[in-house]
Amino acid sequence: MSSTLHRILREIITTKQTEIQEIRNWDPAPYQGLGFRDSLRSRKFSIIAECKRKSPSAGEIRSDYDPVKIAKVYEESGASAISVLTDRNYFGGSLEDLKNVSSNVKIPVLRKDFILDKSQILEARAFGASAILLIVRILTPEQIASFLKTASSLGMDSLVEVHTLQEAKIALDCGAEIIGINTRDLDTFQIHPNLVEEVSSFLQPNVVKVGESGVKKRSDLDTFRKLVDAALIGTYFMEKPDIRKAWLELF
Repeated sequence: MSSTLHRILREIITTKQTEIQEIRNWDPAPYQGLGFRDSLRSRKFSIIAECKRKSPSAGEIRSDYDPVKIAKVYEESGASAISVLTDRNYFGGSLEDLKNVSSNVKIPVLRKDFILDKSQILEARAFGASAILLIVRILTPEQIASFLKTASSLGMDSLVEVHTLQEAKIALDCGAEIIGINTRDLDTFQIHPNLVEEVSSFLQPNVVKVGESGVKKRSDLDTFRKLVDAALIGTYFMEKPDIRKAWLELF
């Protein structure tokens, strides 16, 4: 784990390590539905639409937060997958949100959280996730490789998130097949729009490339279309009163 972690991220990790001690020993059945990677690959350009109540950088984003209702709108609008924030303290999510969403949509659901331990992957599957998020910045290469294998053994895919070209190299060396290029710097929360082009040009065609953060208007999405296979969009939708209308405006 990087020694230069921003104070807020370090605080989140400390909180998460405490939470991990309380996780029960899950023994979930492997996922057998439509795979996260396959769903993203099924279209020329796919959208992973996110359910998120709040964030450390933006505060409360959506006061009338109903993840199931939101997820259904996403699915009906054409999303290829749903991302659900399950961190309670910093993002206002929960495992129940994950369970409820996965029970009410037919497309794959990603558990978006700070995965630091194998038990969280088993927990994710037990609550209905078909994919997990792995953040290179907060894990060792050994952990990434191990967690990829654990997820795969449960029929799950892993979205491996990177914030630099060096992290992308680590992800590839660990065997990542889906790489999320997050333009939001974890230390400053600033957006670095050129990062997607820099990293995507380095990745092989067989890797599913996902652009994360920074989509605020159609031109931002058009840029992503030229560079990656999919986009993960959350805040843009969460800020709009009418998500279905916001979707149509974006596309």
